[in-house]
Amino acid sequence: MNIALIDDEAAILGNVRKCVENEIVPQDEASLFTYTRAKDFLQAMEQGYEFDILVSDIDMPDMGGLELGKQIQEKGSGPYLVFLTAYLEYAAESYIIEAYQYILKEDMEKRLPPILRQLIDRVKKEKQQFRMIGTPTSKVRVYYRDMIYIEKEKGSKYICYITEYGIYKERIPLNQLSQELVSDEFILVERRYIINVSHIASMKDGMILMDNEAKIFVNRISFKKIKEQISLYRGNL
Repeated sequence: MNIALIDDEAAILGNVRKCVENEIVPQDEASLFTYTRAKDFLQAMEQGYEFDILVSDIDMPDMGGLELGKQIQEKGSGPYLVFLTAYLEYAAESYIIEAYQYILKEDMEKRLPPILRQLIDRVKKEKQQFRMIGTPTSKVRVYYRDMIYIEKEKGSKYICYITEYGIYKERIPLNQLSQELVSDEFILVERRYIINVSHIASMKDGMILMDNEAKIFVNRISFKKIKEQISLYRGNL
């Protein structure tokens, strides 16, 4: 997994790195990347680097951590965000952009290690959840977390995986696939879709808007049931 650290002050960045390194063990297979500017981190993402965890200062020149978090959200699924700050007033706003946690810098050595361990273990679990899709001679590994939704093609025996990185097809009944996807984040909808709860952007009046802007319409009974399943899933996180 890739862990990124951002702070515009080199001395603090070094302390953050040391704190993180002390928590990482060889079995984590983690690589660290450090940046002194949020823009450099975004550029790395645009060049194809994928990050699983981001620990970032909030108060930085040019681009602060909160603005960085908003830009990451706009791009879709991104790394887990952990913010470091010297100011309590940033806490409320950090929750608005769904940061995993915010930590006062004065508490960093005490609070960052256990939070980091939780995230590392979660990422490791996510990376163990995937499906091999394709022909017997040519298969690709698609992680559950990257599947936005799955749709049965009309008049066809194939289903389509709509993911963060493209569309993949597999010949399998949707009900069978629903049983094989061993994860509470997936919900079978209207006998034609399987949606990933973590990729739902909003729900209103029988419409589910996914974070790739796809719209899925369901009846009133199904809509209520889906909301209950989502609440249960998020409560277990």
